Amino acid sequence: MSEICNQNWNRERVRAGMRWFGPEDIVTIRNIQQTPGVTNIITALHHIPAGEIWTEAEIAKRKIEVEFLPSENAPDLEGMDLYQWHQGNGTRTGLIWDTAESLVFTEDIKNGSPNREEHIQKYKTSLQNLGRFGVNNVVGNFMLVADWTRTCITELSDGSKTLKYIHSAFAAFDIFLLKRHKSVEGYILDGSFTAAEAEEARKYFDTYLADSTEAQQELIDMITAGLPGAQEGFTLDDFREAVSKYEGMSLEVLQEHIAYFLDAVVPVASAAGVRLCCHADDPAFSPFLGTPRAVGGSAGYKFLLDHGCGVNMCIGSLMANETNRDITTVIREIAEYGQMKGLSIDEVFPHIHLRPIETDGKNFREGHHAEHREELAKVVHTLVDLGWQGVFRPDHAPQSDHGFGRPGYDVIGRGYGAQLLMGLFEMAEIIKTTRFRSVEAAIKASGGDMARKEEAFEAARKAEAEKIGRKIAFIKVPFAYSDQGVVAKLD
Repeated sequence: MSEICNQNWNRERVRAGMRWFGPEDIVTIRNIQQTPGVTNIITALHHIPAGEIWTEAEIAKRKIEVEFLPSENAPDLEGMDLYQWHQGNGTRTGLIWDTAESLVFTEDIKNGSPNREEHIQKYKTSLQNLGRFGVNNVVGNFMLVADWTRTCITELSDGSKTLKYIHSAFAAFDIFLLKRHKSVEGYILDGSFTAAEAEEARKYFDTYLADSTEAQQELIDMITAGLPGAQEGFTLDDFREAVSKYEGMSLEVLQEHIAYFLDAVVPVASAAGVRLCCHADDPAFSPFLGTPRAVGGSAGYKFLLDHGCGVNMCIGSLMANETNRDITTVIREIAEYGQMKGLSIDEVFPHIHLRPIETDGKNFREGHHAEHREELAKVVHTLVDLGWQGVFRPDHAPQSDHGFGRPGYDVIGRGYGAQLLMGLFEMAEIIKTTRFRSVEAAIKASGGDMARKEEAFEAARKAEAEKIGRKIAFIKVPFAYSDQGVVAKLD
């Protein structure tokens, strides 16, 4: 058990969180503190290089930055002693850091490098240190090289700016700028693109990129922004070298590396009171950059659950792949599998990202939470029906003229999303309670056969789920491809 019992007064209910990128983030703790309903901070020690230990001193510093107002009277202490002093003497912000995203699964771990043993040992130490401070959810991912990929920032009809992925733009980057292969045929042979997609990439390059080094650099900057360490500068040569380490790797070999890592660290995490979970591939396309993808749907998550790793369910990442379009079916399938293995629903889904996307099955962009409330209501109802009561965060949100924050992390847009989602969770809880009362009333009216209560509950639940499924069979597809040429700067 953790040595510290966090005082989170909402622990018996679903809690809303926001990602915070630390003291350098333009969005401050004060900004998040003033977002009603948000109680949890999802952050990481971004200044510590991937593969290095998160020390007690650094974890304590971040806990204090999140959970307490600055104090001029703080003694000259560090680590646990300083944190405990603030617990007894500090003024709380009302926020809590109990989810770390991300304690990186390094490339050496993913590619099976001889250095992975050292990285695994350091990872274990970091998990133990986090557990001592009550950071009991830890998120990582098994995406190779890039943590996420978008190709531009575009404007919605209301003028808000949002992140977008254009498949032909990404293919143009891969084929004509990154140049992993000497010829287009190499990309077709490794499964990255079909011949038709390669031709679309050529058209995109000729139309938007060939005569503009500025447009080329904007696309490069946008795609490399998803790489760990990109803030220090990540060149195309660096990118090419990183991808080359996975050349010819099969999914089976990648899974061997994943299993080796999880089998080593999950027992340590559990002993430290920490639940390790994995983010979905973003986007959930495979192959990607000629490399395999292991976590693109229910099959990938079942493999992780087999090795003790929980699910950081990100509905936007998964729904980019049309095989996951009916996302509630995916959620229920994963939940059922985890519960068959003896896990509680909160152990299956320690942390959840909720964001809508608009997609045509190949291209996608992120939208306002409120404009996709039907799909989100369906997802929320499913989670409540399963009894989930964990930490969610309103993931990427468009940036309005009066908002601020890095792309996808506008504080106003996420605040709007948090309010909507909290309301949906509350309403789903009310509906669930009403359903049970209606079932009990029906049983009593039919003679009071309470022995059949559980059977009646299950029948009512299934009927309700089927009704909602018929109402919203899959996400809406209002994606507009006409603005494919928009290549915006990150600032």
